Amino acid sequence: MCFLFSGVFWGIVLVLFGLSIIVKVAFNIHFPFFRILVALIIIYFGLRVLMGGTCIRTHRNTVLFNESHVTATDAKNDYNILFGKGTIDLTSPELAAKSSRVRVNTVFGSGTIKINPDVPTLIEINSAFAGSRLPDGNAIAFGKYVYKNKSYGDTVKNLKVDASVVFGSLDIIEK
Repeated sequence: MCFLFSGVFWGIVLVLFGLSIIVKVAFNIHFPFFRILVALIIIYFGLRVLMGGTCIRTHRNTVLFNESHVTATDAKNDYNILFGKGTIDLTSPELAAKSSRVRVNTVFGSGTIKINPDVPTLIEINSAFAGSRLPDGNAIAFGKYVYKNKSYGDTVKNLKVDASVVFGSLDIIEK
C-alpha cells in the first residue's frame, strides 16, 4: 500500500499516461489507461491485504488493527489502542519507583490496563459511547470518573493514569 503513495509509483503513472497519449495520437490506437490503472491498483491492494502488509507505521506503544500486549516501562508515555485489542501492563517496577504519569487512549477497540495494587494509583477515566469497568465495581459509559486504589495517597510517589475511551471498552484490573 505504501508503494501507491511513493514518488516512484506516480512517476511511472505519469510516464505511462504520456506514452498512452503518444500511442493514441501517432498510431490511432486507443489504450484505456485509467481503467487499467484502477484495475491494477485494486489488484495490488488485494494482494497487499492477502499478504498481510500495511504501510501504516506505528510506534511500539500503539496497537493498530491488531492484538498486542504492551509492557509500560517508561513514565510520561502515551499508549494507544486503535481498532484492535490490547493489554497495557503498568505493573513494572520502573513505574513504581517514581511518580509517573501515563496516558492510555482506546478508540474503537478493546483494552485492558493492568495495575499493581501495591503501587499508589490514581486513574482518571473519560468515556464516550464506551464501556469502562474499574476494580471497585463501577462501570461508566459516558463522562468522567476518578478511581483511587487503596494504597493511593497524595504525599507518596504514585502512578497517575489518564485513560480515554471512545466507542470501545476498557477494563482496569489489579494484578
